[in-house]
Amino acid sequence: MHASNPLVHLRQAAALATILASTFPLQAEEPSPRSREVQELIDEAEKATKRLDLPRAREYWARINVLDPSPMAVCQLGQFDLRLDRLEEAMAELSQCVEQMPAPTNELERRRYEQRHADLAAVRQRVATLHVSLPPDTARLLVDGREVSVGAPVFVTPGQHEVTATGKQGQVAHALVKVAAGDSRRVSLAFEAPKASASRAPVPAAVVPARSKPNPWIIGSGAAASAALLGAGVGLHVAGDAAESEAAAKVARMTDGSMRPSSAQFRRFHDDAHAADTRASLFGGFGSAALVAGATLGAATVVYVVWPRKAEIRPRGAGAEVKLVW
Repeated sequence: MHASNPLVHLRQAAALATILASTFPLQAEEPSPRSREVQELIDEAEKATKRLDLPRAREYWARINVLDPSPMAVCQLGQFDLRLDRLEEAMAELSQCVEQMPAPTNELERRRYEQRHADLAAVRQRVATLHVSLPPDTARLLVDGREVSVGAPVFVTPGQHEVTATGKQGQVAHALVKVAAGDSRRVSLAFEAPKASASRAPVPAAVVPARSKPNPWIIGSGAAASAALLGAGVGLHVAGDAAESEAAAKVARMTDGSMRPSSAQFRRFHDDAHAADTRASLFGGFGSAALVAGATLGAATVVYVVWPRKAEIRPRGAGAEVKLVW
């Protein structure tokens, strides 16, 4: 068996005595006839308190306060939250409790009255109070993500806290506050200026800078050069065809049997036929190149003439509108 700890038992007995002293005297004051369910919950809360099961007792009193709200239930919640170190809740509940308690008329009520004020003073030294000044049209107020009552003091533990207000139109205001125990701080919030929606911002048209009118000299030079190259190409092809015909005639004469292969005449015809064939290949190649160059230059000149002087591109939904000006 584990040895008992006298200090632990002493603390438990003190907590039990304090809570029972604040609970049971209230039974003498029946504020109103209670339903069977509420009375059963009060009985269970008293049993849990005697067992020092404070979280369970607090849970019962929370249900009682929902079913039958009363100053007694609020005072009991404040007592339990204080001893469970739920300081923010305890401060709000004990403040409401003290505010609603009537002036004492006898010794028992005076002791209870003093106990409540002493508990409130004790918890006040362990928390800070925020007085939040809200902008118009505030819909919700949150402290560290926890929604709190708008217009009422907000009790927080020492440290840094985030205060957020949201408006009815979706506006948001933020503030970070660092407080110490016992502080009372005023916090002013203002909604942020709405930012322009990127989807609604006008999209400027992409405009291609306008260029000057076509230069007649460029047009004339391009047309002349294109015509010259095309003419040269045709002439070279004609010359190539003539050289090819000459080579074919030489070969035909060499093979008609009128001359011997070993004769000087045969060798001369052979050399002439080879030279004519070489000229035919060169003229054909240069002629094709001249035709391609002339056609390319002519096409470039036409594009230069008909290309628009100005172009505008405007986004339209999922596509774009292109406007060309000649």
